[in-house]
Amino acid sequence: MKKVLVPIDLSSVSEEALQFAVDCACSDTGYLVLLHVVDYMDIASLGLVGLANREQELREEMIKEAQQHLDELTKKYARKGLKFKTRIVFDRPWRGIINIAIEEQVDAIIMGSHGRGRVAESLLGSVAGRVVHEAPVPVTIIRPKAMRDRLIKHWHHIGKE
Repeated sequence: MKKVLVPIDLSSVSEEALQFAVDCACSDTGYLVLLHVVDYMDIASLGLVGLANREQELREEMIKEAQQHLDELTKKYARKGLKFKTRIVFDRPWRGIINIAIEEQVDAIIMGSHGRGRVAESLLGSVAGRVVHEAPVPVTIIRPKAMRDRLIKHWHHIGKE
């Protein structure tokens, strides 16, 4: 039975990746680790210097929101013979994903190609790209459905030229 890590950033694309992981007939996946990484840079960018109590409250709110979302997803995608574990960590998203993949000894990572990351993240390179290049296990990237549809239409058109 394989263990797969599915990073969840609370976007619809990460849920598409989870749907793929649950429905994928290409493996004997029996255990999914749902991971939400809270980027501490996002908290730092709020400018809460000197407001340690408010920063701690914000962290607790973010953890509570993420855990509720992860719990909803585990209920929504529950299947016989499929186990779930949820994790929430504070780190840079790509580093948190890789560290948890190693810690949990997963066989693969399935993640969305686009999330709801920071603008700086898109300028410095995507989380998915960084994970693909640095993860010690196979990584499957799921594109948003709208993007898949556009690409199919594009390549279908090119194929007729």
